[in-house]
Amino acid sequence: MLYRLLPLLVKLRTVSPGLYYLIIGLAKRFMGASLGVYPRVMGNELAAVKAVLESSQWNMAYGRGLAHERLEHEFADSVGSKYAIAVASGGVALQMSMRALGLKPGDETVLQVDTCSATALAVMNAGVTPIFADVSAETFMLDFDDVRRRVGPSSKALIATHMWGNPEDMAAARALANERGLKLIEDACLGLGAVVGGRPAGSWGDVGVFSFGCIKPIQTGEGGMIVTNDEGLARELRSLRHWGDRAIEFGVRDTTTLAWNGRMSELIAAVAREQLKGYPKHLAELRNAVEDFRGEIASHTGLSLCLGSGDAIASSAFTQVVLKLDETQLGAKKADLLAYFAVSGVPSWQANFELINSLTFFKQGGWRDWILRGDIERVADNYASAFPNAEKLYQSKGFGFGKPNFLSSGNFRNMISVLNSAVENGRKS
Repeated sequence: MLYRLLPLLVKLRTVSPGLYYLIIGLAKRFMGASLGVYPRVMGNELAAVKAVLESSQWNMAYGRGLAHERLEHEFADSVGSKYAIAVASGGVALQMSMRALGLKPGDETVLQVDTCSATALAVMNAGVTPIFADVSAETFMLDFDDVRRRVGPSSKALIATHMWGNPEDMAAARALANERGLKLIEDACLGLGAVVGGRPAGSWGDVGVFSFGCIKPIQTGEGGMIVTNDEGLARELRSLRHWGDRAIEFGVRDTTTLAWNGRMSELIAAVAREQLKGYPKHLAELRNAVEDFRGEIASHTGLSLCLGSGDAIASSAFTQVVLKLDETQLGAKKADLLAYFAVSGVPSWQANFELINSLTFFKQGGWRDWILRGDIERVADNYASAFPNAEKLYQSKGFGFGKPNFLSSGNFRNMISVLNSAVENGRKS
């Protein structure tokens, strides 16, 4: 049924957007489970929000035993860290982390070139300079040999990202950070529940950063979390989220550094607690579906799962299910497959993002208005350089299937049917 209906809905979106979104809205409301809708209610979110609304405390700034404090305790336990700091978003979490770790204008942070551009912009909004590194052709994450080549005298931090919930090689990241004297920021915004070397994602860095926004493992509309094992750093971070005021944490009304309003609403915290409670069951079901998927694609030579630095499905959070593609072996081109999926209404996308240095802001020099300190010509050379593995990955080597494909049996069967047809159609063209 889905195989027939989805292409019609795709056409309807172009012909009559209003009707399309009305149908989609009704379907999500009344048929959410069967359609694999995500985000979804995973606990007692409605009751939790009602309890906050009926209280006198909607803001985290004052009081004790509030929703965000309970969330912080539960979240820290879930990722194996001593401290968790609830904040307004993952982007704010990145900015606050760099400021708390002592980075200043002119300092550099190295990150992979094809992560979300929000990461680079968060670095810049913290007053720090992003420096890009290429990715591994195998893991689709950092190429640590290339990172070593990109590190310079002003490099002060490394961001290692668990792309799409697959585990990054955090042992290698930790070793390189120690070797070069870098702070290690673990971007686990897409990786809640991933496991690296027997440890939860987020627990390897000087800080671990999480997001509860769009397409993230648990979702609350917005919101994020920072985790650390450093008590002093945790106190600084809690101060930074209140415009840097030190009254709550240090007992003195004073501000010592430029800061933000990084507070999380108590309403968001209430939703996040319930999402966190239901997440283990959700993740187990998702991993089971991906295991079935691996069996389904085994017959397609030239198509395989990419699991980051790991090799076990039980180590990934699968915010998107990423595949490695060998166009020659498969006999079909990536561009043709993605076009076929789009027409058929099957959620799919690139394996990673477009290269950040290909975006107009970086390519045409808009960054020069904002990066005012440091070796500007070194930065310009970095932004103009080639990143061959990331370029090949984006052009031909990787793509991903959206999470909703794995959240209902109907979606799953439809995805497999469309994939088989797409490969066959690609071989004929």
